[in-house]
Amino acid sequence: MMQRPSRPAGVAILAILEILIGIAGLLISFAIIGLSALATAIPAIGSIVGTIGLVIGGIALFFSIIWFATGIGFLHGRGWAWTLGMVFSVLSLLGAVASLAIGLITGAIVGIFFWSLMIYYLTRNHVKVFFGKGSLPFSASYPVAFPSRPGFPQQQFATNIPSYAPSMPAVLPTTPTLQTIGSSIPVSQMPSGANTTGTSSGTGPKALVSCPYCGSRLTMGSPKCLTCGATV
Repeated sequence: MMQRPSRPAGVAILAILEILIGIAGLLISFAIIGLSALATAIPAIGSIVGTIGLVIGGIALFFSIIWFATGIGFLHGRGWAWTLGMVFSVLSLLGAVASLAIGLITGAIVGIFFWSLMIYYLTRNHVKVFFGKGSLPFSASYPVAFPSRPGFPQQQFATNIPSYAPSMPAVLPTTPTLQTIGSSIPVSQMPSGANTTGTSSGTGPKALVSCPYCGSRLTMGSPKCLTCGATV
């Protein structure tokens, strides 16, 4: 689940204002309802005044409760609070436009400016994300190896190698063979464990066929050169 971002400062200010408006509306609505109940005792017009007062007080009480609940919802980032805030802002903006049409210019201009600003702020992306009505834009942390195409997943460069990956074995130096030095060092002076045969083309070891001293051809199985008498 995506973690909810921190509450924007503007949302906190609006929440406090709505809670204060709700509390003030509750007090006013209770006062209207109480005065309306007292007005019913007036003869002749008491019942009419009391009925109108009860209706007005009931409407004020209803909207005050909604304002108060919306402020609490703003503090906790509830989605329904954002919806109620948008509905009230749009309705209030339409009311301000109607007031401008009937000649209440000063109050209508202030109302149009305030409620337009309210609608603009509530539709900002970071505000909608706080209320769970939007999502933050994706920002890639690694460069993309290939341009993205519709229907194909994006490939990314690897930035590190896991610590559990096997390391490459160290390359050990190979032991030189005696193939290249056989013609300069006598066989009799070589160590007893040395390899006196070389590999010509990877087909297997071969015996010496010529004397390393005089170059004469050796007899198969003879321990000495028959020409110079050197021990091979």
